[in-house]
Amino acid sequence: MVLTELKSSTLADGVEDSLLSYIRQSSLEPGDMLPKEEELAQQLKVSRHIVREGVSRLKMLGLIESRKHKGMILTRPNAFVGVSKLAEARLFSEEECREFMQIRVYMELGMAESIFHMKTKRDIRELRELAGIRGVDPTREEEIAFHQKLVSIVGNGTGSNFQRILNTAFSHVKFGRHSGQNITPFHIDLCDALAGDSWQAFYEVMKAHFKPYMM
Repeated sequence: MVLTELKSSTLADGVEDSLLSYIRQSSLEPGDMLPKEEELAQQLKVSRHIVREGVSRLKMLGLIESRKHKGMILTRPNAFVGVSKLAEARLFSEEECREFMQIRVYMELGMAESIFHMKTKRDIRELRELAGIRGVDPTREEEIAFHQKLVSIVGNGTGSNFQRILNTAFSHVKFGRHSGQNITPFHIDLCDALAGDSWQAFYEVMKAHFKPYMM
């Protein structure tokens, strides 16, 4: 049996896996220092070039950051940074964008009860300012701003970050409200329902508002 020579990418994978294990086992937190490249190369018995390649992958994930005169530190990663870059580069197909939008709908509908119970009078005022006029379809920018505010009421930062990625996909495809259909209810109707007495009624208005995005 002849063994296949290890490629640089295989060694870089090993550096990446070793660093992740080191971070877990050392219980490191954002802001903590990591070993220098030369130390890693010596301990892992690979060249600094290979170490640099493995480290660069973790930097792309937002897990490691290089600081001048300090070296490498652990940072709090953005779980969606890779998907965000792909969305911004418009590398997803129209069908994938449609599916992203459907996920956005399911996420917001799942938050409906929490949004209703956690909203404040100030939230409703801000939403009304973003809602526009009943009977006039919002622009994409107005649509995105309104729903970002709606989701922010729950205070889930990860959910808000994920929604921004889904909205990026929304910006690159025409369907639903922006496909020429005359759709109600409008954003102002959502505001009225949110200011009402029943979260179930608010949920039903949201569901009707999102219906064209599910077609």
